[in-house]
Amino acid sequence: MRKLLIAVVVLVLLGAGADFAAARIFEDRVTEALQREYDLGRRPVVQVRDFPFLPHLATGRFSTIDLAATDATARGINAAQLQLTLHGVRVPRDVMLGEPGRISVDRADGTIELTEAEVNRLLADRLQGGTLAIKEDGVEVRSQVQFLGQSLDALVTGELGARAGGVTFTPEEIRLGELGRIDPSQGGLASRFTFQVPLPELPAGVRLERVDTRPGTVVLSGRAAAVRVAA
Repeated sequence: MRKLLIAVVVLVLLGAGADFAAARIFEDRVTEALQREYDLGRRPVVQVRDFPFLPHLATGRFSTIDLAATDATARGINAAQLQLTLHGVRVPRDVMLGEPGRISVDRADGTIELTEAEVNRLLADRLQGGTLAIKEDGVEVRSQVQFLGQSLDALVTGELGARAGGVTFTPEEIRLGELGRIDPSQGGLASRFTFQVPLPELPAGVRLERVDTRPGTVVLSGRAAAVRVAA
């Protein structure tokens, strides 16, 4: 009985080892394909969630695959962090056997983290010499504005949002030099600082749906449509 138990344990360990090894080989192949498809400057990390792996490999169908990359440069945007969750991944048998083919992804959810410096670079045309700072309690824009015949330093606090694939800024409080807090309705101040800026296509084709902030960082989140990836 003891020998039988030892044999069973050995078989289980061998099976787990084979499952793990097969998953790593598959992930390596998928990593190369996704890096090329999404035009990522740096090699991402890819992990298959489906376990045990071998039964899914046999059918070529995977429910969820995660992709993560740091300092990812793609489509003119420098992302400090990029995370994608791929749903409904189908891999043809030819691809699994090492032949050329295409991997199908039904949809993807993604988040892209941008540094404060990168956000300022992307919004440079709209800020026109001003700067945007991401604080603990919100977003601040500093610039100069003409008001009542004077050129005054403006400090505007507000929030970032998403609309039609672009980033919006909505002012909540405006302070002008020594005049202090000013009613945003005066002199059309609110409209001067309300803006919407279209973004270049986001890495991995993520369609912007939401903008969140934390000190020094903007987090863009959204979804990517179905895609077929050459492998």
